[in-house]
Amino acid sequence: MLDIVSNIMKYRSLIGALALRDLQSRYVGTMGGALWSIIQPASTVAVFYFVFSVGFKAAAPAGSPFIMWFITGLMVWFYFNETLITVTGSVTGNAHLIKKTVFPTEILPFVFITAGIVPHMIFMIFVIGMQVWYDIAFSPMRLLVVYFMLCNATLLLGLGLLFSALQVFYRDIAQALSVILNVLFWLTPIVWSMELLPENYRQLLSYNPIYYIVEGYRGLLIFPEPKLPNLADTAFFWCVTISILFFGAYIFRRLKPEFADML
Repeated sequence: MLDIVSNIMKYRSLIGALALRDLQSRYVGTMGGALWSIIQPASTVAVFYFVFSVGFKAAAPAGSPFIMWFITGLMVWFYFNETLITVTGSVTGNAHLIKKTVFPTEILPFVFITAGIVPHMIFMIFVIGMQVWYDIAFSPMRLLVVYFMLCNATLLLGLGLLFSALQVFYRDIAQALSVILNVLFWLTPIVWSMELLPENYRQLLSYNPIYYIVEGYRGLLIFPEPKLPNLADTAFFWCVTISILFFGAYIFRRLKPEFADML
């Protein structure tokens, strides 16, 4: 784990350059360019909002506008979902670097996590604009949303190290991940509220680490008075996340010597 952190710090300039290249390659040849990073999530938000708010008359918990409650949760999910998919293919998608050069493979998952921050921050600017629209007063405590970004990035790094290494040997990982993420989306209270569930189910779904991050964002961004998750939920989240991170790092380093041969 220390070697991976050391490489991230040592090659931070390379990480920035590769992340910029990834962002540019996503929209190369398109007329809209980087505008697609706004148009695509905005269209998804519009469809979901119409279906659940207008169609099903869904409502947010008391004290928050539904549109802000919904968008804040979806913002977290977009970053997690899209980044995890790209990170999983980070090693197989850069075979030319691994096979022909001495390359610090450990930084590849972090490259795509870094690249994913940019559209996430664009979404964040949109949410800040909505705070102004709904007259939600600024508080220095709201800046703690950066902590929950770190939570998301750390969880993604652990899962990314694990899945990107396994993807080299088992190409079904990416296909299975799409199915799992689809199920996980509906198991996470993003378009529906936990208050709709019986108490015993609420406790069960609270073990979902994405739920902790979503609730952290919402608590800091959409309510008149910012609030944070309790210490028990925080301790549980970090126990799970750190376990995934160390396990992912262990699997990655064990399988890394075989990457060039398999690719």
